[in-house]
Amino acid sequence: MMLPRSVQSIAVGSLMATALAMGTLAIPATALADNATFTWLRTVSVPELNTILDQEREEFLKVDEVPLVNASGQLVMPPGYTLPAPAKASHAVDLYTVAYDTTIPERNNQRARVSGLLALPRLNGRRPLPLMAYQHGTVYNAYGVPSYAFQAASPKGASHRSESWEDRYMVALFGGHGYAVMSADLVGLGADTGRNPEGYMMKNVSTQASLDLYRDVIRHLASKGIQTNRLFLGGWSQGGINTTAFLEALESQGVKVHGAFTASAPNDPLAAFNAFVFHPQKSDTFYFAPLLAQTVFACEAYGGPQGLAKQTLDPAVYKEMKSIDERTYGDIKNLLSLLKSWKNKERTTFLQPSLRNPAAFAASAYGQCLARNEAYRREVQTNLHMYYGTIDPIIRPAIGRLAADYQLAAIGTPEARQQSKVLAIPVEGGSHR
Repeated sequence: MMLPRSVQSIAVGSLMATALAMGTLAIPATALADNATFTWLRTVSVPELNTILDQEREEFLKVDEVPLVNASGQLVMPPGYTLPAPAKASHAVDLYTVAYDTTIPERNNQRARVSGLLALPRLNGRRPLPLMAYQHGTVYNAYGVPSYAFQAASPKGASHRSESWEDRYMVALFGGHGYAVMSADLVGLGADTGRNPEGYMMKNVSTQASLDLYRDVIRHLASKGIQTNRLFLGGWSQGGINTTAFLEALESQGVKVHGAFTASAPNDPLAAFNAFVFHPQKSDTFYFAPLLAQTVFACEAYGGPQGLAKQTLDPAVYKEMKSIDERTYGDIKNLLSLLKSWKNKERTTFLQPSLRNPAAFAASAYGQCLARNEAYRREVQTNLHMYYGTIDPIIRPAIGRLAADYQLAAIGTPEARQQSKVLAIPVEGGSHR
């Protein structure tokens, strides 16, 4: 689901407001030494940014879960959805890869050296910059992450470009409109590939990586005499739940966030998977199996107990599910072939027989892991717009509205709708991308 006009307009509106808001952003407390390395990658010109905002956006949409191409390969929008006109970049952008230290809360604060991206707009004269902290979505190539989004090749040589469009788009959209943009690679991906398991939908490890990158970015910019005056957050899909978790942490530390958005965010993993497993729909994504694989092995790695995956998955699928988590299935064609072979498989049969009912599923170690990684059960203090598509095959509308509905319950007054900072916005005809 592409961002509607109202989201794209954040960039222009906030840029105009920067002259009115001076000062610097707060730095969250941390026990880590300042040991980040910022390495200049290259400058992305305005024409290239505009290509990303137009032609690359079209390629990104063509691989949506909902078919968006006709027999001639042309992009066709779902009924009821209007694609916004492409945004136009105004500034070239300097890119920097970031190597920095973080800790893993779920593993007794084990240290990890991870990676991310910083993009700085080229402006005439220095002035306070708004900062967009963007959290990326699910990737199946370990290098389809922000730090590699503008690099031609990954260490393993496999092409990661098709999984980098999201990050490239956000750099073009916000960086091209005068924002600084920071984006952390998920722990276990990018430079951390092979060192730690992927922290897929694991709230604490993902939040800490974003917090530490934010801290290092603010210090680095300050050392260069560059002030930042407004902080915005955004994220799509898995990045959506990571965004609300990051927002929770920043608010708890007293850091002012001026606005945030999510698109297709699965803010209650337990509710989302319960619906997938026990109440399947024909419109559901056939990527159910990878989502199950990535979460179940992440739960074992980040919280345990050891053996959680074997306790959860049926032995008939365990080996293939492990290959999905470890990316040892070969290329994407092999993955798609495996998923097609499971197309008519009963969802509950992916689980151990003892877990094939909702009560046992919720009480299991896996169900408890999904439950504790929710990112919405609190009263949000920041204006947060949460977009969801009405035909999204991954995030059902009820999940898309859930965080906003919870706010009304948490406030619990006749004036709750006026007081709530969270707004769920349905995008008619919008799919996952």
